[in-house]
Amino acid sequence: MEGTFAPNHTTVDGKLCISVNPLTHPQANNPKIIEQIVLVQNICGQSIRVRVCYAGSSDCMDVPLAGYQKLQRLLGIAAGSTNFQFEYRELY
Repeated sequence: MEGTFAPNHTTVDGKLCISVNPLTHPQANNPKIIEQIVLVQNICGQSIRVRVCYAGSSDCMDVPLAGYQKLQRLLGIAAGSTNFQFEYRELY
């Protein structure tokens, strides 16, 4: 991701408000096709928007999160690949 970004939101004790974790899941109708999913969680009370992209790519999606919300989003699919890299930034 390119550009200048503001600092990430943090809790009063300095923990990051946002966490993003990868998941993979084979499609039910064709298990050779792997869904590449991100689990985005906000542990703070304020709403935060997050942009999640494949690493080094402009293939991105924006995920708006309410306070204390956890969302699962499909980033993309791949043939047989359970490994993928991503990056994220908070949007203001």
